[in-house]
Amino acid sequence: MVYFIKLAINDLRNTIRDHFLVFLLIAYPVMLILFSRILVHIIAPRIETMFPLAANFPLILMFFIVIIPFIFSFIVSFLILDERDEHLLTVLRVMPISRNSYLLSRLFFMSIFACITLLIFPPLSGLVEGIDFSYIVYIPTAVLFALLTPFCALLVSSYAANKVQAFAIFKIGGTVFLLPIFAFVLNLDNIKYTFSPVPNFWSLVALDSVIKNGTYDIILLGIGYIFHIVLIVVLLFIFNKKN
Repeated sequence: MVYFIKLAINDLRNTIRDHFLVFLLIAYPVMLILFSRILVHIIAPRIETMFPLAANFPLILMFFIVIIPFIFSFIVSFLILDERDEHLLTVLRVMPISRNSYLLSRLFFMSIFACITLLIFPPLSGLVEGIDFSYIVYIPTAVLFALLTPFCALLVSSYAANKVQAFAIFKIGGTVFLLPIFAFVLNLDNIKYTFSPVPNFWSLVALDSVIKNGTYDIILLGIGYIFHIVLIVVLLFIFNKKN
């Protein structure tokens, strides 16, 4: 526990030193909440007759909730890339500290931030007003979305040789992870499972059930957890092989 706290303090120091990462960690989630409230109370009432999707708050909620863990994965992947450039990961091979423990604690730390943001975002955003939205039912889904943070961070850290490549992978990944939302925009119930290879598809299915029915399908939620955990373990293995 003491080891984890020390790493968490060190991560905060490293993040605070970079103003861009501070913006992503604090300002960006606040901006998403403010924009959501402006959209709900000012923009949507004025343009919903011309653009009905502007008032489709459940879909907008899905969009923002996909973005949130992606932001935190961006932060932790850049911290890992910095440490790789400083050869800290190489030094850990001969230290008594397990490198896997070090990486997992770092990923867990940032995933906690993502999970907290995911939990507070719906009520603060105003996007669930007028919806029979159960927060107790939503908690397992929020935790599942938070698993996208370590997955994306390991994906980028494993395949990006530098920060320029990391930006490129994040751009491509952002597009891929947003694609499953179109299955819900277009009501493609019959073919939506074609998006199932995309990890966050299962999170979106669980969120859709929470929004529409106030429940979740334990089988689909379980598939989502297993899928994410398996991918994280595989990427952790690939990361260790490459570094």
